[in-house]
Amino acid sequence: MRVRAIAVGLWLTMMFALGFAQARLEKPQLVSTEWLASRLNDPNIRIIDARGALPAYLQEHIPNAIFLSTETLRVSRGGIPGQLLPPERLAEIFGAMGIGSENEVVIYSSADDAFSAATYAALALIAIGHTRVGVLNGGFEKWKAENRPLTNKIPTLESQTLAAQPNLEIFRTLDWLQKYLESPEPVQLLDARSPQQYQAGHIPTAQNLFLREMLRTEGNVSVWRSPDEIREKLKQLGVDTGRPLVTYCNSGREASQLWFTLRYLLGIEVQTYDGSWVQWSAKGLPVEK
Repeated sequence: MRVRAIAVGLWLTMMFALGFAQARLEKPQLVSTEWLASRLNDPNIRIIDARGALPAYLQEHIPNAIFLSTETLRVSRGGIPGQLLPPERLAEIFGAMGIGSENEVVIYSSADDAFSAATYAALALIAIGHTRVGVLNGGFEKWKAENRPLTNKIPTLESQTLAAQPNLEIFRTLDWLQKYLESPEPVQLLDARSPQQYQAGHIPTAQNLFLREMLRTEGNVSVWRSPDEIREKLKQLGVDTGRPLVTYCNSGREASQLWFTLRYLLGIEVQTYDGSWVQWSAKGLPVEK
């Protein structure tokens, strides 16, 4: 009996360890509120509150969450506003927040921004080679609606040294875009802005796929649509997922939500044009209406 009890104990320990290992974030993905709740006090987890409003954060946030405004990650470059900082600077910022190379990072924002602040912070981390990243499905509103823990306590974390390993493959530049828009088989552009902004002027050949179309209502909160629902929307637009696909918006943030959705929910090879509409229009390039 004793041998059997030991064997059962070892089996349960192994199953627990395997389950925990499977729960670790090894690649970018959506994570559920249930998943985050189960890992809330894990010392390896870093949680980022990317809602951007400091008063709201100070009033209440998910326990252990670190405040981040996505504007911290951007700079005017050559007069063009809202451009993502260089990888080395991004690594310095995230390291100062207490994020090291081994940390798993969960980011949340709000349905008010269609979770684009969370996906933009995720984009910045992925751009420096940090792929242990999750975006909270349903964001702050879903967490709060489920009566999960909230606090106004600010965590204290030691700064980390985070080395940048730039992943520039996820971006497309203005020069690249101009070249392939005029190729025999032009790149497919998806404009993540609202229909009103799109109709007022967009990059030639771009199709409008409003970032809020990636979401649906569940109860009183917004969550991501299923991959099948999103594939159907792509089909309706006539998008060929086997050809080059690039997202853009006004200044890169909203496009990051579309990029994250297509790349990590659907597994589609897609890049994002970080310069977006502000760069295109500032250069006086052709516009369609």
